[in-house]
Amino acid sequence: MFRISFTSTSRAGVFASLPAFLFVSLLVSLFALLITSLLVQPAFAQAPDRISNIRTPWSNVVQPEWLQQVFPEAERFSDKQGEPPVYSAYRSNPETSAEELLGYVFLSADVPPEEKGYSAPVAMLVGLRVDNTLTGIKVLNYTESFRYSLGDFVADEPYQAQFRDKSITDEFKLTRDIDGLSGATLTSFGMTRGVRNAARRVATAYLDFEEGDALARDWEENAREQLDLLSWQDMLDSGMVKTITIPMPVQTDLQLTITYIGRRVIGEFFIGSDDYTRAERDASARLGSGEMMLLAVGGSAAAQYRQDRLSLQQGDEPARRVQQNRFVTAGNADEGMIAGRATYAGAIAMDEDFDITQPFTVIYRPPGVTESVTIDYELAGIGLQLARNEPILSLQEIAYNERVAAGFFAQLAYGPPWMNSPEADAPWRDMPWGKILMLAIILTLVMTAFLRKSGPLRWATLTLTLVYLGFIDGGFLSVSHITATIAQGPTTFLSNLPVLLIVTFTIVTTLLWGRVFCSTLCPFGAVQDFITRFSPKNWQIRVPQWIHDRALYIKYAILALIVGTALANSNISIFQYFEPFGTLFYFSSSFVLWGILLLILIACLVIERFYCRYVCPLGAALGVMSLLSPFRIARVPQCNVCSLCEHACPTGAIRGPAIDFKECVRCDICENKLITKAGSCRHSMAEIDRRFKGKGNVSVISSSNNRAQG
Repeated sequence: MFRISFTSTSRAGVFASLPAFLFVSLLVSLFALLITSLLVQPAFAQAPDRISNIRTPWSNVVQPEWLQQVFPEAERFSDKQGEPPVYSAYRSNPETSAEELLGYVFLSADVPPEEKGYSAPVAMLVGLRVDNTLTGIKVLNYTESFRYSLGDFVADEPYQAQFRDKSITDEFKLTRDIDGLSGATLTSFGMTRGVRNAARRVATAYLDFEEGDALARDWEENAREQLDLLSWQDMLDSGMVKTITIPMPVQTDLQLTITYIGRRVIGEFFIGSDDYTRAERDASARLGSGEMMLLAVGGSAAAQYRQDRLSLQQGDEPARRVQQNRFVTAGNADEGMIAGRATYAGAIAMDEDFDITQPFTVIYRPPGVTESVTIDYELAGIGLQLARNEPILSLQEIAYNERVAAGFFAQLAYGPPWMNSPEADAPWRDMPWGKILMLAIILTLVMTAFLRKSGPLRWATLTLTLVYLGFIDGGFLSVSHITATIAQGPTTFLSNLPVLLIVTFTIVTTLLWGRVFCSTLCPFGAVQDFITRFSPKNWQIRVPQWIHDRALYIKYAILALIVGTALANSNISIFQYFEPFGTLFYFSSSFVLWGILLLILIACLVIERFYCRYVCPLGAALGVMSLLSPFRIARVPQCNVCSLCEHACPTGAIRGPAIDFKECVRCDICENKLITKAGSCRHSMAEIDRRFKGKGNVSVISSSNNRAQG
C-alpha cells in the first residue's frame, strides 16, 4: 500500500513526491477515459451504419453497397454506361408495379474536368434524381496534405449531409450555401464546385438540363455578339478599357490596362476561357467574390510592377490597398482580346461592399517615384449592363429601336414600313425586287383590263397569271392565308411583301368592286376559263336552276368547316382537300389529291367555272366581303326582257335584271355586252314596247315567265 505525504512544502519535497503526482494523474485519466467510453458507446451504437457510410474507403473501385448509400431510395442499379458514364437508379412503382427511373449515380472522375481541392481533385460518388436534386455524396479517395495531420477529416457527417436534397440550380457558394470543413477551405471549395459542376454536366446529358434561364442565356449570347463587333480602339474610345503608361526610373515605361471582367462572357472575351476559369475559381475559393476587374501589366518595365503598391478609391472613402489575397493571376495575356497588349494579367477580386457600377479610381505608386499615378474608371457599355444584370438586346432589336426612334424619312431610307419589326431586319436592298416588279405588272394589267373592260387585255393577263403566279412563283392566294391569320394574326404577312401586296389588292378591290381577284388574278380561275374557251361547246351543260340555287351554298359550308376547324385546333389542316390548285401548281405527291383535282377538272369541262360556283372556299369568303361593295354592275330597263347576259354568265349569277352579287366574279362579260349593246339594250324601251304591240310591262312579265319556264 502506497503512502503519500504532502506535509513538505519545500522545493525538494515537491520533486520528491513527483512520481506520486504522476501516478495519481494516470489514475484520474484512466477513470475519465472509462467514463467517457461508457457515455459515448451508446451514441456510436445507435448509428454505426451512418459512421461507416461517411468513412473514406480510399478506393476508386465502386462497390455495390456504396451506390445504395448514395441513392438510398433506389432498389436496383444498372451497370455503368453512357457518356458520361453513370449508374441508373430504379425502383418499382407501388401503384403500377412497373419499374421507374429515379436518377443516376456517377463518379466525379468520370465527368471531367475535375475541380481541384487543396492539392488534387477529391474522388466522389454523387447521386442525382431526375428532378435535378442531389441524393447525397460519398468521398472515395483524396490525397490532400491535411489528411496526414488530421486523418480522414473529410468524413464529416454535417458537412456531407448538406448536399442531400440540394438542387443543382443553386449556386453552391461556400460559407453561404455550403458550410465548409473547418481549416480546409480550399478542399471544401473544390468539393462543392466539383459536385455542382459534375451534376450539372450529367443533368445536361441525361435530363435536358440547361444552366440558367432561357432569357439570361439569350442576353449572354447577345452580349457575346456585340462584343465580337468591338475593336480595341472602340473600347478605348468608349472608356470600356482604360490604359495608362507610367514613366519608370530604370526601364522606359510601365503600362497598366484595366477593364471589367465580372461576368463569364466578358471575362472570356478579354482573357480566354481557360484563364478566366482559373481566375474566377481562385477568386471564389479565396473570397467567394463574383466581381472582378482585369489589371493587365505590360511595357518594358512590366517586371517592376508591385502589387502591394496598388489601391482603389471610390467617392469620399479612403483609398483601400489591394491585399495580396485579392489579386489572382489571370494568365500570360496570350488569349482573348488582351493578347499581344500586355505581358501578363491579373484579376482584382473586389470587396463585397464595393459598388462596381459606380466610378472609382485606381491608384498606383511606382517604386522610386514619390507621386502616385491614378486611373479614373467607370464601367461603360456591355460591361455596365452585365454588372447591373440589365437586359442585353440583340443586334436586331437594337436596329429596330433605332428605326422606331428615327423620323419617318430615316425609317424609309432604311427599309419599308412593313419591315419595321424586331424580327424583320432586311433593308430595301434585300427585298425580292424581281417578284415585286413582276407582281406590280400583273396587278396593273388586272386593274387596266377591269377598268377598260378590255377582253383581249384580260386574256393576256389571265395567261400571265396562270404561267407566273401559278407555275413559276406559286404566289397565289389560298384559304390557308385565312387560317394562318386565325392562328398567328396578320403579322404573318408583314415580312413577305409580295403576299402582302396581293392580300391588300384583293381586300381593297373586293370591298370596292367585288370579286375582281376571281376574275383575273386567280391562277385556277384562269385554268377554268381556258378550259371553257378551248373545249367543245356541245360538251357544256346548263345546271337546272333549282339545283344551282342550292348547290352554290356548298362552298360556304366548306368555308365554315375550314374556319371552324382552324378555330378549334390550329394544328389540323384540311384546306388542301378543297383547293386543287395547290395540287396542280405545287405538284403534290398525294394520289388522293390528284384524284380530287382530276374530278374537278372533268366537272369544269361540262359546267363552266364549276369550281368557282360550288367548291371554292376562298371565293366564298370573297363573296361575303363583296356584299359590302358599293360599285356594282349597272343594269338597264332592257335587262327585264333580255336573257343574253344571263346565258353568258360563267357562274350563273344573273337572274334577268337581278344579279346575285356574291356569286359574280366580275368577268366583264355582261358589262362588255352592255357597252357594245349586244342584247336588247341596242333598242330603246319605246321600240321594245312597240314590238310588243304596246303591251308595255305585260310583255316584260310574259317574257320573264317564258324564260323561267325554259
